[in-house]
Amino acid sequence: MTVDDELSQALAELSRTLTPQPDPYGRARARYRRSRQRRLGGLVLALVVSVGSTAFAIASPGRTTQPLPADPTETLAPVLAWSDRLLQSPPRGAVAGDSSYVRQLSEQLLAAQQRGKFSRLTAPVRGVKVLFADDVDGHRVALAAFVRNQPDPATGWPSAAVWMVADEGASAQELASAASVRTVSDALEPYESLAVDDAEAAYVAIAPAGCVFLSSPLPDGDTFRWAPEPTGSYLIRTARTQRPEWWRVDCGAVTRQITPGPGSLAPKPLTDAQLATAMSRVRGSVEQQRARELVYQWAQSGGYRLTALPSVVWGGRVAGLPTGPADGSPDAGAPSVRDAQVTVVAAPRVGGGWIGEVSVAADQPRSDGLLSTGTSFTATADPTDPAGVLAVPIGDDPGGSEGQQPLLVVTPAAATTVRVLRDGREVARSAVNGSGTAMQVPRPTAGLVVEALDASGATTASGRVAKRDDQGTTETYTWNQE
Repeated sequence: MTVDDELSQALAELSRTLTPQPDPYGRARARYRRSRQRRLGGLVLALVVSVGSTAFAIASPGRTTQPLPADPTETLAPVLAWSDRLLQSPPRGAVAGDSSYVRQLSEQLLAAQQRGKFSRLTAPVRGVKVLFADDVDGHRVALAAFVRNQPDPATGWPSAAVWMVADEGASAQELASAASVRTVSDALEPYESLAVDDAEAAYVAIAPAGCVFLSSPLPDGDTFRWAPEPTGSYLIRTARTQRPEWWRVDCGAVTRQITPGPGSLAPKPLTDAQLATAMSRVRGSVEQQRARELVYQWAQSGGYRLTALPSVVWGGRVAGLPTGPADGSPDAGAPSVRDAQVTVVAAPRVGGGWIGEVSVAADQPRSDGLLSTGTSFTATADPTDPAGVLAVPIGDDPGGSEGQQPLLVVTPAAATTVRVLRDGREVARSAVNGSGTAMQVPRPTAGLVVEALDASGATTASGRVAKRDDQGTTETYTWNQE
């Protein structure tokens, strides 16, 4: 697998983990799920252990109760309650209907864990519960929960989740081997999923019993066509049944999750015709191979959040961009600056509007060795319109703070100057080169109006500064609500 392949795969995984703001727990969870180990850093949750709970029976589905936070107002409490509902659910999947096989697999997994065979799962556990087992596209796939004796000291989660993948028809002993372990997660979440193979042609997702999966083809704007899945509280996609789509999980009358399915609109490799379309409205100067890589990677990252392949908006060289780890932040001191090749891509997204990225490839690595960085943005107007203006803050844009903010502005071809206004008063001006310029503007950028002027001083286009990191509201995650 090439570096580009690995990056694209990582971006695709990351794209499945985005959650809507402004929920604070949701933002923490988005960062948390970027690693399948789900480490929350220094966040330690105060949990109590229920000493009087019923002992966990390995040989049968059994029951155990996961301890809840000592503070009932803790945001994580509803998530743990739903996680416990998943733990108490009967095993799902065709293979899971064989109670003897499920019992053997539970016993084999517990014995292997106690012998230290799972290097990423070493804490003492009091039981193992198989939640899913089925044969999918030539593989035997299973999900098991490992219930710890004590909640994880770093994250507070009481149960870990382990996905296993072996050959179709594998015995319980084969499936329970360390070689079959695909992912180990510190937390059993209410919604668990797995891409069965590297090509992501097969996929499994599961929710607590009583919940129902629905699916919709890739919507046009925000118009979904939801239909219930015949499997009910779990979902399987194979190479034959996978399609551009979104999924929804309803538990009773409440929708707990809406998320895009795995995959993207970008074929591999991107065809020459698709690349030509992506570059048909480009401004500035962009090298074709760089454009090909960015369009593919951004399509992978956006997945089915996008309703069309990304377009290349602008490219050009920019001098003196800040490239420090905390670009633009008020306490960053004097951030380093580098000359860089900057490329902008954007695509229409589900729910309306556009989402894009400013990719900065510095000539020299910054202090931490990183050569390339990116700034994502959202816009209501089409940023690929060659007659329009696009302005994106580069680096951090601390809302109400004072100071100067780097701003990239893309203009119509006829523009020679950009001026920036606040309340009708000019606060910054910059010459344009190759339909673009990087300039410093006063913070905050909210409320600024950016105007592109031609050689006569006439305004050829104007617009507001694009928003940063706004993921929209189409995706839903309400497991953390009562």
